[in-house]
Amino acid sequence: MNPANPTPDQSTLNRWRQNFLDLNAQKLASAREQLSPRQQAVLDVLPLLLHCNGSRLPGYVAPHTPCGITGYTPTLEHHSALHQFARGAQIPRDPGQRCIEGVFLMGSLGSVAQSRNSDLDVWLCHDELLTDQQISDLQEKCTRIEKWADSQGTEVHFFLMNLKDFRDGQSQSADGEDCGSSQHLLLLDEFYRSALWLAGKTPRWWLTPEDLEYQADSYWTRLTDNHLIDVAEWLDVGSLPTIPAGEFVGAGLWQLNKGLSNPYKSLLKLLLNREYASAYPDIRPLAWDFRKQVQDGGADLLNTDPYLLMLRRLESHLGEEESDLRDLMRRAFYFKSGVQLTRLVGNQHQQRRVKALEEQVKEWGWTYTYLDDLDSRQSWPARKVMNERNALVTQMLNSYRALATFSQEHAQSLHIKERDLKVLGNQLFAAFRAEPGKIIDINPKIRSDMEEEKLTLNLKDGIWQLIPGSWRPGDDSAVLMQTPSIIEALVFARRNGMLTSHSHVALYPAHNPVTQYELRSLLQDIMEIPLPGKKSIDFENDQTPLRWHLFVNPGVNPQQSLSRRGMQKISNRDDALGFSSSRENLVQSVELLTITSWGEWQVSYYTGADTVHEAMLQVLNFRSKADTQAWPEWRIHCHCQVRSVAIQKRLEQLLNDLIDHLSQAKPAPYLLQTGDSFHLIEYRRREVVSHHAESLKALIKLLARPRPRFRRWQLDRHALPSSPLRLILEQSEGDEWHVWYWRQKGKVFLYVMDQFGSLHYQEQSDTDIRSTLVPVLRFIRRLNQRWADESQQPLWPLHLSELLLDGETLSFSAQRRRIPMEAKESAAIEVCAHSHAKSVLEISVNDITLSQATFGTKLLVEARQAVINARTEDHAQPVWLSDIVIDDNQHLIRHLQFRQRLEHLLNSPPTTSTPKAQPPHSKGRAQAQT
Repeated sequence: MNPANPTPDQSTLNRWRQNFLDLNAQKLASAREQLSPRQQAVLDVLPLLLHCNGSRLPGYVAPHTPCGITGYTPTLEHHSALHQFARGAQIPRDPGQRCIEGVFLMGSLGSVAQSRNSDLDVWLCHDELLTDQQISDLQEKCTRIEKWADSQGTEVHFFLMNLKDFRDGQSQSADGEDCGSSQHLLLLDEFYRSALWLAGKTPRWWLTPEDLEYQADSYWTRLTDNHLIDVAEWLDVGSLPTIPAGEFVGAGLWQLNKGLSNPYKSLLKLLLNREYASAYPDIRPLAWDFRKQVQDGGADLLNTDPYLLMLRRLESHLGEEESDLRDLMRRAFYFKSGVQLTRLVGNQHQQRRVKALEEQVKEWGWTYTYLDDLDSRQSWPARKVMNERNALVTQMLNSYRALATFSQEHAQSLHIKERDLKVLGNQLFAAFRAEPGKIIDINPKIRSDMEEEKLTLNLKDGIWQLIPGSWRPGDDSAVLMQTPSIIEALVFARRNGMLTSHSHVALYPAHNPVTQYELRSLLQDIMEIPLPGKKSIDFENDQTPLRWHLFVNPGVNPQQSLSRRGMQKISNRDDALGFSSSRENLVQSVELLTITSWGEWQVSYYTGADTVHEAMLQVLNFRSKADTQAWPEWRIHCHCQVRSVAIQKRLEQLLNDLIDHLSQAKPAPYLLQTGDSFHLIEYRRREVVSHHAESLKALIKLLARPRPRFRRWQLDRHALPSSPLRLILEQSEGDEWHVWYWRQKGKVFLYVMDQFGSLHYQEQSDTDIRSTLVPVLRFIRRLNQRWADESQQPLWPLHLSELLLDGETLSFSAQRRRIPMEAKESAAIEVCAHSHAKSVLEISVNDITLSQATFGTKLLVEARQAVINARTEDHAQPVWLSDIVIDDNQHLIRHLQFRQRLEHLLNSPPTTSTPKAQPPHSKGRAQAQT
């Protein structure tokens, strides 16, 4: 081309076009070499099936389905190929319509990277004016051709392209084989250097000089105006002036996700994108090198091979210090080729791609031994597969991070739709997020099959070691993974294809906490868990659990100390969470497998006193989603040596009860008892929270917390057996004050509940029941009257009940009692306390007021003496408070607690300490464990 005249002449344009067609024919011939005769015939007949619309032809939908390829006329080869599949089938007359403008093969076909497993990915460029219905019909035609091709042993994928939308950067969603909006010009670069033209118009890009790439449209207008080209023969797929910075993150996300199933190919493409980004803004797409060879007339299959072009660019880009990455990149190229140089047969030695690969590995200095190891990839040990996977993941993530950093510096916006960004991001999160207990896939198609005939589980210092194959004790180099959870080890083997129904699992040491019966049962349970399929995975929405499997006490004997002596405890109290009179919790460990909507498997390991509570909470935290989603499936598994059936049934019953209860619109707090511990489970503000009490005493403190409103407690069916608390909590009514008392062994146990359900407890020596009850009732009635007067509200109803224990059933009943008349009368000596907000305490005895400001630490001594002085007899009688005023506080339980503490100090031997004034209730709430 004359530099003074930027427009090439007719002969130059004709030569460029012929060079392209000649090279395309060579590449097609090379591609056919790797296909079976049947696959070759499928490839030959594809244009004919797209061009015609005969009812007897594969792909037929309806008479008016769009068809017809511009400029295409079936050849004898096409007729012959068709008759291989449909003898006697007549090719319909010319369809008249021309709805298809171009048909291209994408991917590695015709390159050194083509293998017998390579798919036929077909770009079908249709008329831009087709309606949505016509496009849908054409897609259905293509889908039927895909199914027919599959029946012929050929995997074909069609991608319908509206080139106007494509040039504008619009695309489908990033699902399956489609990269969606994640990349545009990067995809165009790949198209120009790897696409094989099958039929229709040829891309006009091949007639564009490199130095006019930036003015492609005006250049093409000049060609048209000068009548140098026939526009009807050329297809505008788009120009390739550069790669915009905003494409690299989306492309990186896409390639990372493709790397889950094809890591070697994805690594090469990520490295190429990284090289492009490093040259920004002077990016030279590889397609330019390809076109230059074509236009210069020196193009052949080797110097224009898209994978060899990529390899040479990457080799020149990597530094000397990146030797590990260089080796991995070379392995990726070798594996992508699909050639096994140490296992060539027949005439494979003469194939062009084989010779090219032999030259390449010779240049790299690879030995026969090294090549033989690579060619033995399908029999690599699992540990080597995992190491290779880790190396691939590390380098792919490093490349993606480099692209992300580049985009933050140079890209003003990302060229990717929000939906695609979310889907691809979710896929990456599921694949690469590292978290304890998460089951990782160690084999992203490195080996086709990971099945192990034998697996070994070795228990060492409380840790389970998973060893593929046979094992010699002490050989830690064979250990693939180790974990405190035997379920995690088995699930890891199952998810990664090592554990199958034919695998034999050996246990070490011989004296093992896991019995052979338990192991067989666990293996059966785990093998019944279905592996994730595409239909069950949803990356468009937030991750949510699909199934839970709770494995209880695997390898644990809950009565081990007795079993060692050949004994087993028998009891008629058969609650597995409170077994026998000593209330043993037989659940000592839970290993919870969660399977999510993103295909993740994760094992959570719980052990210790709170095992049941913690495992249940993980399941119950789904409650916030239960208003719009059904509860996931769940199953309890228990095969331990002692009472396994009872344990399994108890936990199934408990989890059913909890889910049913919390699924109510406004569920009451649920009280669960495990052993001697208690857990108060509530659903508040769309969150399940739990408050723990390690003993009955701690539970009493928990129940005393102020509550904003009354809700009757929901007690687990086995909680608080033989305790009066069960009756009190189940029968409380709310909107009333209620006092219960129980006389037992010289003591009186008092329980007081306010209108909101908060509970106060205290016990006293039973010298005289009336002298015990009257001061408390008088105090409560005084508060009730004063607060009603202050708020101009009615009095709270006040009830008194006696608790009675049935000696045979050990159950309680309540008998209403009248409030004694003395409780309605004023005390002979009025002792009142006033707790000011400024931390000043005052005690009044009749008309005498004693202040902490005056007496300091001697206030209580002076107050007690004032009471004694006011008495005419029985100076040893305890001091009872008639009233307490706490500023800005009208919580009955808080007043009773302060009264109990203050009376204790008043009736104790003299001390120099004085209780601090009580703050308002908002500053004095009990601390809760959530």
